[in-house]
Amino acid sequence: MGYIAGIGGANVDVNGRCDKPLIMYDSNPGQLKASLGGVCRNICENLARLGERVKLVSVVGNDINGRNILEGSREAGIDTRHILMLDGETSSSYISVADASGNMVLAMSDMRIIKHLNEELVNRSMEVLCGADLVVCDGNLSSRAVERLVKVCRRPLYLDPVSTTWARELKPYIGYFDTVKPNRMELEELSGCPCDTLENMELACDILRGKGVRQVYVSLGEEGMMLRGLHGTTRMTSRPVKPVNVTGAGDASMAGIIYAARHGMTPEESVSFSMACGIAALMSEETIHPGIGLEMIERIRKEYIL
Repeated sequence: MGYIAGIGGANVDVNGRCDKPLIMYDSNPGQLKASLGGVCRNICENLARLGERVKLVSVVGNDINGRNILEGSREAGIDTRHILMLDGETSSSYISVADASGNMVLAMSDMRIIKHLNEELVNRSMEVLCGADLVVCDGNLSSRAVERLVKVCRRPLYLDPVSTTWARELKPYIGYFDTVKPNRMELEELSGCPCDTLENMELACDILRGKGVRQVYVSLGEEGMMLRGLHGTTRMTSRPVKPVNVTGAGDASMAGIIYAARHGMTPEESVSFSMACGIAALMSEETIHPGIGLEMIERIRKEYIL
């Protein structure tokens, strides 16, 4: 049985939600919940919970958060033997504050350790990366690390750009990726094309495909998802979902895209499966729905995907 390799961020998330309307510059009563996070780590955990064999390449500090990341990831089914624990470094962490409706208002991250997601890490992880059936990475990798990865790894590469800032850094290498999942703003940054209409989004996707990308999944938030690939455009929407926690929905969707590819799903099936994975994350207080599995995803597809 083959495996999926992930290379990218791993951190601890602290998610807060106000009980009442948010008052800025004041202490607000609410609920705080800590869970494991990091875009690539989240993708890997979702895949592991869906039954895939997954190996993660990342870095953590030799601190309590780092030990919790390693232990929790192992318990979720991720092979953590390729995660480096670094002395003298603080593990990556992220905190978000949501209003009483569950919409994120403010977030902050301490990700200084990601400077070690570098070319050297790619070199020392060459065997596990090049031996995978496919490799997924996030935008936390340095540009030098991405440059090295696309040169040495001939496996299909999947990318979640993470933000417009990282998308700008990754732009020179985008043509080496088999599949990318930007949101509308990240797609605009990667393509240099306005993405204000469906026609312009299709044009932006075709610009990426002209550079070598096989398929582009565009996350449209409440408007659903669009896939542009060999078979044209597939776009789907869903019934409204009241979010419990918005953190991690995009990561779950990316895991759904990879799972769908691994199991030969059609474009329509791939989009609906990916969207259902994202909805599952929205329904959980934790970054990753602890009960995510094929039965849950099929139920969500039938109930929510239009």
